Amino acid sequence: MLQLIAQLQAEPLYLMSLAKPIITLAVLGPWAWIVGRLDKDAGYYYLKQQLWSMAHIGAGLVGFAFIVLFPIFWVGLVLGLMVLAGESAGYVLYRNREVDEAERWSGMDIIRKVQREREQKAAERAIERSGVKLMDKNESRIEIPHGSDPRTPAFDYFQDMLSFGVPRGAELLEINVDAEKAAFSAKIDGVRYPLEAPENALCVQLIDFIKEHAGMDVNDRRRKQTGKIWVEIEGMGKHTLQVTVAGSTRALQMQIEIDPQARTNIAVEKLGLLPKQLTIVKQLVQETSGVVLIASPPGTGTTTTIYSLMQAHDAYTASVLTFEKEAVFSLEGVSHNLFPAGASNDQIQEQFASLLRSDPNVMMVSQLVSTDMAKMAAQQAEDTRFYIPMPAKDTLAALKIWLKVVGDRPLAAQSLSAIISQRLVRKLCPTCRAPYLPDAAAMKRLKITNPEQQLFKASGKLVIKNTELPCTLCHGLGYRGRVAVFEVMHIDREARSLIASGEGERLRSHLRKNHMLYLQEAALANVVEGITDIKEVTRVLGEQKD
Repeated sequence: MLQLIAQLQAEPLYLMSLAKPIITLAVLGPWAWIVGRLDKDAGYYYLKQQLWSMAHIGAGLVGFAFIVLFPIFWVGLVLGLMVLAGESAGYVLYRNREVDEAERWSGMDIIRKVQREREQKAAERAIERSGVKLMDKNESRIEIPHGSDPRTPAFDYFQDMLSFGVPRGAELLEINVDAEKAAFSAKIDGVRYPLEAPENALCVQLIDFIKEHAGMDVNDRRRKQTGKIWVEIEGMGKHTLQVTVAGSTRALQMQIEIDPQARTNIAVEKLGLLPKQLTIVKQLVQETSGVVLIASPPGTGTTTTIYSLMQAHDAYTASVLTFEKEAVFSLEGVSHNLFPAGASNDQIQEQFASLLRSDPNVMMVSQLVSTDMAKMAAQQAEDTRFYIPMPAKDTLAALKIWLKVVGDRPLAAQSLSAIISQRLVRKLCPTCRAPYLPDAAAMKRLKITNPEQQLFKASGKLVIKNTELPCTLCHGLGYRGRVAVFEVMHIDREARSLIASGEGERLRSHLRKNHMLYLQEAALANVVEGITDIKEVTRVLGEQKD
């Protein structure tokens, strides 16, 4: 007895010890967290929630009293834990008798539930911290890899790719991987910029990660696959990524188009037509007959222009349809018809003839696969407006091709309403473009009569407090966005007659008399307006020189 009294006297007071309050909080904190979930569970199953809440509070008070007031702290701690655990276990036994068998808890169920909740919270924190958030097609956020997840490095690099490309207005991100090396590039305003790529293994992991979230077969590395990913980027809004992945026995390639629909959904007035050209084109879209050829090399915005012209027609008062290899963008009210998969030219031609029998008012044909198909379009042009892309460098080259594929010069001439050719030039960044006075030769070429006329050129830099810094809008590139420059050949009655008779020189004279602008002239008009610069026009139209 004397020994016990001595031990009690030697036990330090509770509040005089630093360790004891910490241990007490370490016990009561998790207990309170558990009780909070037990209380929610009782409310969910209607299990006398108020009564059990009082029981939890009572057990907490008794347990706390044992821990704090019992003379020997460690004995009181054990007794307090027994009270807290016993009351909680009592609730579990009670609820397991009241709920269905499938809903009952076991010890492992509780541990797994706690673990799932922790993982869910960690995933939510990772989403909130991430600069790039993945979403499904309904714009609901989906879990992203974090922590020790083996996909985390791939997602981190995916974020880096988008953080580089989106602020600069990139339209395409591309990764190529083979056995020896990986290559990464960003296509910004039509110009490809090579960038440093990670090691091969990470690139493959990245491609698999994107395939998984784009709804592709991750295990199929040979077949060409396409899919979509929706992302929300901090400070830059929501974006749609069109993903294409293809492979071979030696290499993998992935292309990510950023917001492809935004680049094809442009009003005619915003394409870049000069005022006189825009007047002609607006007249054209009021008509529902005649062939309009869109003549440009691949990759120069032909699809965007055709889709813009199609959208200018009222698809609810006229029959407007397409016949194309693939629908790049779904036009409201327009019936999109695709070439039959794996079809021969004869089968494509038969499908085209079938569509013509429906008497469309406006029709876009993405490719003429035969001379018979071209002739059918020319014959139907009296009752149908056709928009047909033509791979040609300018309007006169497209005219030669049209005459050849139709094979009947008078019919080809009679069917034509206009030929439009175009190129895409980068626009000067409005924030950092640099003014200068052109020399005499440049002024003469640009037909500038005002000796004080300023032009502009790309800079990519800003001077702030005597310090030269990269422009924050174009990120030092000097250009931001693109605009099309056009050559519009309007085929009036006299031009049609000259085409039918093969009088090429007189046709050129007639076009010039009607003030038709050639591509270079339209481009230089944009230089004078400060929209682009001579260097960019030379880059884009340099191949025009024969």
